[in-house]
Amino acid sequence: MKQLVLPFLVIVPVTVGALWITTGGQKQTNAALAQPESVRFIAPMECSDPLACVVQNHVDLTPGPGMADASCGGRTYDDHQGVDFRILDLPTMLAGVPVRAVADGVVTGTRDGEYDGAWLARGREAVGDRDCGNGIAIQHEDGYITQVCHLRRGSVAVKEGDTVTQGQEIAQVGMSGRAEFPHVHLSVSRESAGMDEETGTKTVARLDPFTGRTIGDGCGVGQPLWAGATPDHWMPDAGPFIFKSGFTNAPVTLAMIERKPVDPSNESKAIVFYARAVGLQAGDIEKIELTGPEGFEPVGNVAEPLESDKAQTMRFVGRPAKDGPLPAGEYQGRYQIERNGEPVLDISRRFTLE
Repeated sequence: MKQLVLPFLVIVPVTVGALWITTGGQKQTNAALAQPESVRFIAPMECSDPLACVVQNHVDLTPGPGMADASCGGRTYDDHQGVDFRILDLPTMLAGVPVRAVADGVVTGTRDGEYDGAWLARGREAVGDRDCGNGIAIQHEDGYITQVCHLRRGSVAVKEGDTVTQGQEIAQVGMSGRAEFPHVHLSVSRESAGMDEETGTKTVARLDPFTGRTIGDGCGVGQPLWAGATPDHWMPDAGPFIFKSGFTNAPVTLAMIERKPVDPSNESKAIVFYARAVGLQAGDIEKIELTGPEGFEPVGNVAEPLESDKAQTMRFVGRPAKDGPLPAGEYQGRYQIERNGEPVLDISRRFTLE
């Protein structure tokens, strides 16, 4: 198999997309291209349920410094050139989540063997110039090229030259390369029909699948490249969504939430309620509280309004046990987000200590 060379409390972890490598000495350009009707893409994995899969980061359509997603908002980061479809957590990843071909095509290159979680463990030293981690590039009709990145080690199921059909399983969701959570980074580009006079090669434009716009053309209305209706929870202005919440026995980090926090027991030294949300906007106000049975003093807080949009955020609140075990009975955690004075997210969770 040919190897394709693709180029703890963290409130808003960021994952950087792939270094795109194409074959045949192509030259990248920002020229706008008309979008044909023949090729339309599906998500690289099952993403119909916003409680199990969301788009965390969109394409940055702003040229140079600054950023703007397809809706001209902040659901991206500077120079992000793809779309990040994320899953719930590491246990979900380890159970196996198929990555599927987004359209019919021919595999032009692959890479496998990169370790999941290397970036978190050792940073740039472990990843080098392999930001994409394990990846697959596919050539489609009408000059389209797609690339999926951060695939699970040992899961790549295709090789160069293979013909794939839309929806075919080609790998599994992973966390290889420059990734801080399990997800798939999907990049879309398209070759032009003509040749570059200077180099004698085809030019290539990177596209946003939500608008069909070329990166550098700016945000706004466009012609989506998705097959069928685009689910509301994929859109850059969607959300906020609760993307995991529950109870545990100690202060929480996002790294803990990516795994499986330990449930509290009557022998625990503390009880903690946590909530992680995706898709917050500047000005949003988060509220969190924990109440319990008789003998437990309620605790909560209200955060200051967010100064900027957040791809994700995490809050927790709790109390230590006092002079003995935690009181037995039912505990309730509640997490809210207010936007412009109105609630836009309000969830409650319950947990019973015997």
